[in-house]
Amino acid sequence: MTKRLFGCTLALLMATGVAAQGASAQVVDISAFVDAYYGYNFNKTDPLLRTFDGAHNAFTLAVAEVDLMRAPSANNRIGGRVDLAFGPNADIVSSFEPGGGDEVFRNLQQAYISVMANEQLTLDFGKFVTPLGAEVIESQDNMNYSRSVLFGFAIPFYHAGLRATYAMSEQLTIAGYVVNGWNNVIETNSDKTFIGSVALTPNEQLTWYGNFIVGKEGDFGGTPDEDVLWVFDTTLSFAASEMLTLAANFDYGSAAEADPVTAGDPATFWGIAAYARFQAQDDWAVAGRFEFIDDSSDGWMTIGQKAQTFTATSDHTVFEDLIARFEFRFDTTENDFFTDADGDPSQNQFSLTAGFVYELQ
Repeated sequence: MTKRLFGCTLALLMATGVAAQGASAQVVDISAFVDAYYGYNFNKTDPLLRTFDGAHNAFTLAVAEVDLMRAPSANNRIGGRVDLAFGPNADIVSSFEPGGGDEVFRNLQQAYISVMANEQLTLDFGKFVTPLGAEVIESQDNMNYSRSVLFGFAIPFYHAGLRATYAMSEQLTIAGYVVNGWNNVIETNSDKTFIGSVALTPNEQLTWYGNFIVGKEGDFGGTPDEDVLWVFDTTLSFAASEMLTLAANFDYGSAAEADPVTAGDPATFWGIAAYARFQAQDDWAVAGRFEFIDDSSDGWMTIGQKAQTFTATSDHTVFEDLIARFEFRFDTTENDFFTDADGDPSQNQFSLTAGFVYELQ
């Protein structure tokens, strides 16, 4: 049923896109990609602290995705976007959706309507990915193949609601969100979550993002959706040269019971990730990531302690549309967190991954 639905939907959407190209104001941009990997964890168990590359000693088709978008313009102020994703990655992204929504919305990574109110203001309504974090769901758009712990455990994947984006100038853009919460299209309470975002590009080399999210979405006090959660997230990217790019991401979050009478100490976490990518040749780059997380206050991210990750990635453009990435990653925690095949506890985890992405455009 899923295959038939995917095939019919894709055929219909592609036909729509082809027909739309007859009128310049109706062009639909269509792109697609396939992402697959092989991973080996030297602990000989499925690796922990991973988001999408969580299989040991297995060839895994991570995701197949088709994206369709028509951006609104001055000639046609209505647009929209639909991202259809199939595979284990789509299952993981939708796994927090409440009320059976993981089945309904599993394959809709994004689906929203865009309205260009004027040249500066755009309104989006529907389901869209979060603005938080230095990384995204699609591996080819990140410096490394594996995702950071901050990406997978500290911030949400997506939201459902209303987004307003205002371009104040070519260098400064602000956005405000009113959404149902974290990783839920289906609303679970009468409260809403609010997000404020700022993107500043003072020059071609430097980009800064700041995000703040707050809402009654936590259950650290034992009652679902009654704790106030907030996270401050910021990312700085610097193109030091045509070959070298540096970036850093910092997150700090807190969750506390809303009732001041019963509220105890809030659960907090903080973490930082530092990135570097060097384009050694046109078809080859190397990238590194270091990450430190302090989740020792009530286990916001279920780690419950301090952790570090070290990642080194060799990025190869094999053909124009085929990317191959070979990655070594070392994860370590303050106390025993990992286990080996015999069930013995360990503070360390070593793994190798080969990831391949083929883009159809």
